[in-house]
Amino acid sequence: MKKEELIIYKEKLSKLTKEEKKLRDLELRKYATGELQGPPTGYPSIDKPWLKYHDKRGITDTPNIINIYKDLYEQNKDQMNQTAIIYFGAKITFRELFKNVDKTAQALKANGIKKGDFVTICAAGTPEVLYMFYALAKIGAVSNFMSPFFDKEQMLDRISDCNSKMIVVMDSFYENVKDTIKNSNIEKTILLPTLNSSPLGLMENKIKTSNEKEILWNDFIKEGKNEIVPKTVEIEKQMPLVLVYSSGTTGASKAILLTHDGFCNTAFAYPRCSVKVVRGGTYYQIVPPWFSTGISTSIHLTLVQGGTLFMDPRFDRKVFVSNMLKYNFTGTLASVTLFQAFMDEELLDKKGSLSNLTGAFQGGEKEELQDKRGVEKVFKNYGAKSPLLNGYGQCECGAGFTTQTRFTPSNTTAGVPIPGVKIGIFDKEHNELPYNTRGEIYACTPCGMKEYYNNQKATEEYFYYDLAGDKWSRTGDIGIININGELEVQGRAIDYSMINDKKIYNFDIEDVVLKNENIQNCDVFTDYEDDLVCHIILKKKVKNIDEIELIKELQKNIYEKYDDIDYVPNKFKFRESFPIANFSKKDTKAMKAEKDGFIIIDKNYLTNVKKLVK
Repeated sequence: MKKEELIIYKEKLSKLTKEEKKLRDLELRKYATGELQGPPTGYPSIDKPWLKYHDKRGITDTPNIINIYKDLYEQNKDQMNQTAIIYFGAKITFRELFKNVDKTAQALKANGIKKGDFVTICAAGTPEVLYMFYALAKIGAVSNFMSPFFDKEQMLDRISDCNSKMIVVMDSFYENVKDTIKNSNIEKTILLPTLNSSPLGLMENKIKTSNEKEILWNDFIKEGKNEIVPKTVEIEKQMPLVLVYSSGTTGASKAILLTHDGFCNTAFAYPRCSVKVVRGGTYYQIVPPWFSTGISTSIHLTLVQGGTLFMDPRFDRKVFVSNMLKYNFTGTLASVTLFQAFMDEELLDKKGSLSNLTGAFQGGEKEELQDKRGVEKVFKNYGAKSPLLNGYGQCECGAGFTTQTRFTPSNTTAGVPIPGVKIGIFDKEHNELPYNTRGEIYACTPCGMKEYYNNQKATEEYFYYDLAGDKWSRTGDIGIININGELEVQGRAIDYSMINDKKIYNFDIEDVVLKNENIQNCDVFTDYEDDLVCHIILKKKVKNIDEIELIKELQKNIYEKYDDIDYVPNKFKFRESFPIANFSKKDTKAMKAEKDGFIIIDKNYLTNVKKLVK
């Protein structure tokens, strides 16, 4: 299909009614499954080949867009005695969950918090965080989830931008934020002991308030005892629900405003692409709630489908592996870095089990196939019933929007779009590209953000509206879509180095390095001196390797692959592991600042060596 034909075709699509679009998608599903014969157009967003992996209900049904607290209640009101949360030995039923949400809503009412107000939450995963989140949703107020690892200026901006007058702070984060609170408009600080909901809370050294603006969580709850339980607010279209923040990989971290609509669409979509939560199954929640993946996919999606949420606020590789093997969960969602800890034999407990594991999902970073296979080998040894599945998304898109399922065959992709979402690969002029063509990943998703809060310019730059009137999220990631509709994420569009005025994608160099059988992982970027650097983690089994010879072999392979000396790093560093940024991904910023431990081999010798015939 030529570009001119594509434009005309999309104009026709823009005139279809909702019912006509449903019928069209049902027909496309038949083409994808082979029930009907017909050539594809060559453009993924039009052909939608991923529809063959979806339950038909994902096409014909329409999500019920309601207050997410009401949705949670309606889905679980007949299962009140089921355990909703497990927290350091405490088992909290759905009845107790709803009761505590109501008590929190009463306390908010006593403090004058109303629809449209923002309450800042600076805490990891605890039951009280859920009570506050759902209580705010119930009354139509907004949770402002703030990472404790922002600098003081960023924190002050996060609080001031939404005019938040109340903050909930976990005790272990208090030292990080207390100075910011003093300089902000916060009128009330609620101090939350980490083990407050656990039987161990009685043994915990109680934190103390230091001024009249501070109050302990339990005392805050008591303030609402004489209030009438607030009614659940009926929502309007795109009503604000929560503020989360981008990771800052593309610049300064931005405030992302997510809505009740987006959460309802996410909860609707996943069960209709074979990603189902088993009622009563136990799911490990480790992603912090200040990421949309944590609060939306890991927490709300699990609870609204009737899963039991195992909460542990510690973001630690050793704790993660230990909990997984000890408690034998039904499923979990975690970062690539955490799952890779399963390849560290020192962390494995031979008495542990993964025999109940039917859904383990990872995302947040690119992972090589050999790493995935290494983790899955350990999973198999511990009796897991499911492979390690990849997903892809970003906070702006309401967390994940593609996922692998048991029906998607490839281990090297991030799966297919969830129902209601379509994806495409576009060039710089917003032209959609055909299958297997590299470009920027765009997503058209009903789960995504309303806007970058108080940042109209950034919002306008992020969204692209096509001729059919569809709103696309520009992810800033580079990838391709194969003929099955599966997405292969290659790297960030900004993950490049400028060498001699030439843009070189760092992930292209990494792909060559990782083909070496001795190498487990690597990271390539320019350092503080603007030199191209390659950080390498060797496989555990590799002993007494000649590092100089290995580096020369890598330099030669990179040079032969790209026929360009500028692609070849001079600096290399061998390391045991990558540093992890706070509750997140590899800490590339920290590695860029490192000055010691490098091996430097001038690459110019390669130009004097006759290249192998390709």
